[in-house]
Amino acid sequence: MEKIGLIGKFKILARPTGSPKWGHAVRAIILMILAGLIAHFLGFDKGIGVIMFVTLLASIIIDISLPIRKVVILAILGLFMTVLAFLSAYLALSSLEIFIFFTVIWAFFTTSLYIFGATEGSLGFTFFLIYFVAVLMVNTGSTPVEWCIYSVLPYLVVSILFIPKIWLEKRKISEMVTVGFNPQSSIQSVFLTLKILSGVSLKSNYYDIFKLGSYLKGLRTYSDLIASRLPSKSKECFNNFLAAADKSSLKVSNNFKSNGNMVNLKEMDDALLEVESCFLGSNNVIFELSQGIRDILDKSNKLLSVTSKKDVKKIESSKISFKEVLEANFNINNIYIRHAIRFTLAMTIALILVYFNHERSVIWVTMGILIILKPDITSTVNNLISRVGVNLFAIIIAIILSFIFPHYVLIFLAFIMLFFFRAFFPGYMALSIMAITVFIVLVWPTGTVFENAIARLVDISIGGIIAFIFAYVILPSRVTVNLPDQLIKTIKANITCANQVLAISKNYDSNIVKCFKKYIGEDNNLEAGIKKLEDTFEDINDDLELYNGLMILNRKVAADLTAASAILSKDPEKLQQDSDIHVNKLKDILHKFEVSLNGNIGQLKLNPDVLKMDHSYDPQNSELEQLLNWITADIQLIIKGMEIAVETGALSRYTKLD
Repeated sequence: MEKIGLIGKFKILARPTGSPKWGHAVRAIILMILAGLIAHFLGFDKGIGVIMFVTLLASIIIDISLPIRKVVILAILGLFMTVLAFLSAYLALSSLEIFIFFTVIWAFFTTSLYIFGATEGSLGFTFFLIYFVAVLMVNTGSTPVEWCIYSVLPYLVVSILFIPKIWLEKRKISEMVTVGFNPQSSIQSVFLTLKILSGVSLKSNYYDIFKLGSYLKGLRTYSDLIASRLPSKSKECFNNFLAAADKSSLKVSNNFKSNGNMVNLKEMDDALLEVESCFLGSNNVIFELSQGIRDILDKSNKLLSVTSKKDVKKIESSKISFKEVLEANFNINNIYIRHAIRFTLAMTIALILVYFNHERSVIWVTMGILIILKPDITSTVNNLISRVGVNLFAIIIAIILSFIFPHYVLIFLAFIMLFFFRAFFPGYMALSIMAITVFIVLVWPTGTVFENAIARLVDISIGGIIAFIFAYVILPSRVTVNLPDQLIKTIKANITCANQVLAISKNYDSNIVKCFKKYIGEDNNLEAGIKKLEDTFEDINDDLELYNGLMILNRKVAADLTAASAILSKDPEKLQQDSDIHVNKLKDILHKFEVSLNGNIGQLKLNPDVLKMDHSYDPQNSELEQLLNWITADIQLIIKGMEIAVETGALSRYTKLD
């Protein structure tokens, strides 16, 4: 286990998180050109640059892979924030005091969205980026009405993308609801899909297939955890069954998406017989797991022969309110609020300089601060090294191109770079950053390309150094993280929530809120700690995967607990009417797990009977019953993951992450 060196920091930035989006890039460039032509035809030549930039941004928003209902909401929000950003920038021209006021508001409240999660934080950063560009572009040469038009026109042009989205919506939803049947997916991808689909009306068979697939993924994850600890001969037998199950689940998924017929499960049934002969009598847990996977796939397979009903259901997710998240996280102790204060101060000072002097070096220094300043010192330093390094490569490319091609060709190459920027965003961030840097150097010269390139590298390095100074001096967040301890705190907070949900009391709702506030704060700290681990060490893929998996499982438990509490707050008697067996089993597991966590974590071992997975998901069962089953299964997975963390030593490492 070694700390990440200079090369490793580049690898982190270069690590792909998705595939290139060539189709998205083609559409974005075509729409930018179309928006520019429309603007010219309508006589808006002064705003063509703004219109083309906003078109690129709007295409990114509308091309997000979400149900169309949520894309529409995001597009409307994006349009509103874009208009607001340009109007704010225009009004800010009237005086320095107004400029500072708007800059502080935009910087602080957009950056503080990270307390709601990484996705919300990225969206907030995008909104601030719009304001940043508005500050650079807005002038008194156009009226406020014209700036509104420059903001609205691109969204009208990009709304063309809704046509194929509407056409392909059914296919997109079918891909989402079958995510649990994909052998390449993970618990995390199921949880993300749960968040995406929450509140979306689904046909009953779509709802049921998603629930079955989610339960299947839980069983498969548990199976992999157990298989990793088996002797080689037993592991081979069990893995043969799991491979056959994966083939069958993929066939079920494909047939559901294509409205196909039921699939033949004979190969999996034959493999199940081998498991029975290998383990029955010696390892009941493995046999029960195998039988559970087979039962889930059999129920899913039968859904293929059922005619879709007209009734619809909604997937319920977390009921934690906006107010509760704010109360739990909106304080100076939260690393993201500290970052928001630091970021606001740095960007306000930098943009004041831009306000007085639009010279390009000042703008590039400000851009350096914008892209390098991160919530803690370690991440800021890593960002400084990696981003400056990536820009160095980009500048070398720009210089080479300038020596090979004449000026008029460079403009054409610049737009090719813009194409690559969109294609590689966000899956290949290093390549995306390189492409946009080459684009800017080629189309925004201050002399020769060589002089421009060197000046830009110096400017962004200065911005990075300023970002480091702010990270080190202003409310520094260089805290030492005890990651195992933080993981245990998060799990305990979830157990407290679970016990509170299962104990109907006089002040039920208020007690639940208090518990979830505590959990939210601990989960926020755990996420920051895991990110610090990822940025600090190399060759820790197994440990990183284990910690990430446990964090996601905790979030799944929290989401289902809030859904269960919503049901029980309306009808407390349901806890006794439907679910005595499920409640008693869950309470037993929670009690024994909590005792283990409060004692010697190194001795964490529970009776195999307690960890026997319940695979009784049935579309006919009540929602509360399924939620309790789901919570029980995920708690069992968390316990198994903690056992493995103890065995592998993952819980004795990373106690002092700086």
